[in-house]
Amino acid sequence: VISPKDRAELNKLLAESEKKGKQKSVPMIDARPTPTHMAMSTLIRKKIAHYIVTTNLDGIHRKSGLKAHTQICNLHGSVYAERCTGCGYDFERNYYTRRSRIHVHDHHIGQCQRCKSKPPSSYTGRPISNNTGSDGDYRDNHLIGTRDERVGTKDTHINFGECLDDMDWNEADKHCRKADLVIVAGTSMSLRHITHFPFLAKRTVIINLQQTPDDRKCDLRIWGKTDPVFEALMEQLGISIDPVPVWIPRDSVPIHKIPKYVSSYYVQAAKRLEDSNKKLKAEAKARQEAVEEAAKKKRKEAQQTTEEKAAIAILKSGIRFGNTVSRAGNSNFKWTLFLKSAAGEAKLNQVADKVTYFLHPTFSPNKVTVSAAESKNFELSRIGWGTFEITAQIHWKPSLNLRPILVSHNLDFNLESGIATTIIKSPKLTSRDVVSRNSSPAESHVEAVGCCG
Repeated sequence: VISPKDRAELNKLLAESEKKGKQKSVPMIDARPTPTHMAMSTLIRKKIAHYIVTTNLDGIHRKSGLKAHTQICNLHGSVYAERCTGCGYDFERNYYTRRSRIHVHDHHIGQCQRCKSKPPSSYTGRPISNNTGSDGDYRDNHLIGTRDERVGTKDTHINFGECLDDMDWNEADKHCRKADLVIVAGTSMSLRHITHFPFLAKRTVIINLQQTPDDRKCDLRIWGKTDPVFEALMEQLGISIDPVPVWIPRDSVPIHKIPKYVSSYYVQAAKRLEDSNKKLKAEAKARQEAVEEAAKKKRKEAQQTTEEKAAIAILKSGIRFGNTVSRAGNSNFKWTLFLKSAAGEAKLNQVADKVTYFLHPTFSPNKVTVSAAESKNFELSRIGWGTFEITAQIHWKPSLNLRPILVSHNLDFNLESGIATTIIKSPKLTSRDVVSRNSSPAESHVEAVGCCG
């Protein structure tokens, strides 16, 4: 029997439902998180907010990425939840869990897969008395109620005239009591059996377009739609709202294993959830690739800036082009060419990609390229008996977009010091591969013997 007070509350809710029904909406099972939901979940992930208590059964807050019980309390249940009355575990399904064609105050689903709790053998699904809902328990009516224990699994959908599950009630009470601030968003505050919760906190804010019974009781009243308010809040905080994540229910089952009692309408909804997840995964992958590409571009730009600075420093300080020398028997000498920066910390091999040396025509090959990967100072060794002028063409890394430069050094067999160097202060810029000395196309980094007159 519904009391006059409950009847008045029910009539008010029915009137609001009828008003909302005239507006275009999507089925509850297909509802997706709005900017408000995503702003809330973002604030919780960033530990700016701590918990959400909701009376909505649609599971949208779970779809926003929040975890049941640790981050959100579904005070009136969730269409995706199947709770064990024995061990208290919440199975999170990918389908609408409440059975159809069942007594309004019967929440029976089945046996718990974890603790094996199951309905009593006397359960038939037919009440044995009128004491249903909050007026009785299984002993009175043989229905699986919202607060019965050790009678298998149940849906968590709270209907009119029923008591809330103690688990959810206690969670809401605990978190509201320890809150510094509770923000009430988008509710008419019509369900008076639970509207005391927000005022257990130190301060309370109400955001809603229509009047509520508690407008004079709260610390701040914002008249408006929740999405613009939360978007403005996040902008003021300088926090981007996270995108809708992929939500795969923890205890989901393959479509072909959804229980037979679930109607085809909700089986199709489960398929749509799968399709939505595929789309969200693709979107998340695209976002991640965009982030990685942006980071790669940023690193490349930073590296390029570093390389440009190093190149400028080298061109300013000059380039040291030289050779070492030692005897190689008879009248021959072994000499090794090298190229490095003349001064400073900048190293030539950080900005130069390769160096092409042009040797005397008696060497074969007489055009030899040495890369930075082969030798950090672009060293090239040869054996010969005469000296001559050597030209080197320095090729910069492609990212610098600089033309090659030409530098020259007179080979010197100074055995006393064992080394000879030339410092080039103003290297000549040149077009690529303009030097030609009857050069062979072959390129190598091996010792070769050549003669020169």
